[in-house]
Amino acid sequence: MSEIKAVVYDFGGVILSYEGVTEKWEEMSRSLGLPDDAVHSESVGTEFSKWLGPDRSLFLGTLTVDELEGGLFLQYLKEKYGDKINDNVVVKPYTECLRGENVKLHKNMEKTVEILHRKGFKTAMLTNNMFLDKEHKETRLPCDLTHFDEVVESCLEHLMKPDLRFYQLVEQRLGVKPEEIVFLDDLPENLEAAEKLGWKTIHVTSIKKAIGELERHTNVQLL
Repeated sequence: MSEIKAVVYDFGGVILSYEGVTEKWEEMSRSLGLPDDAVHSESVGTEFSKWLGPDRSLFLGTLTVDELEGGLFLQYLKEKYGDKINDNVVVKPYTECLRGENVKLHKNMEKTVEILHRKGFKTAMLTNNMFLDKEHKETRLPCDLTHFDEVVESCLEHLMKPDLRFYQLVEQRLGVKPEEIVFLDDLPENLEAAEKLGWKTIHVTSIKKAIGELERHTNVQLL
């Protein structure tokens, strides 16, 4: 069994906590006169992606949060839900839930990055991320990046998980073999892609459990 030399983290659901965000999405849905889960499910759903088309993608960097929240998302909702929608309100499913004072981080998981980096492990973040502004200058990573050797963002690379080429960028930049990597993500399809390359994986459904698995992979006490 190969020794683990690098730890790669997803951002949302691993470093970033979604605690409290669900309620905010539900409030936005109700303000529009839509079912409680509408704003969340529509904003991340494949139907909205198809409506945007191949040339406009939040995660591939050809569409920004400002542009989406500036009218595109509401336009899509109007076309889908028609007269049911209250178009006198503005909804911001990304900026109001995932920025500023509303951001919550998993501090224990964030601490593992610092500990492992200090112990000599290579560390990286691999995230399907987005530009917030129309100038393409600000991406959504409201956390301490000091202890990451590499931060690989989809909107900057124009590749996204689960595309295997996106994962291979991390291998190249860290200078490690696939079997020397352990990867933490909360989405099964992203983990399956990593496993195809030979990465070890941890499915993050519980932060405490995931950190326990990370301890076993690295043989380092993290909690």
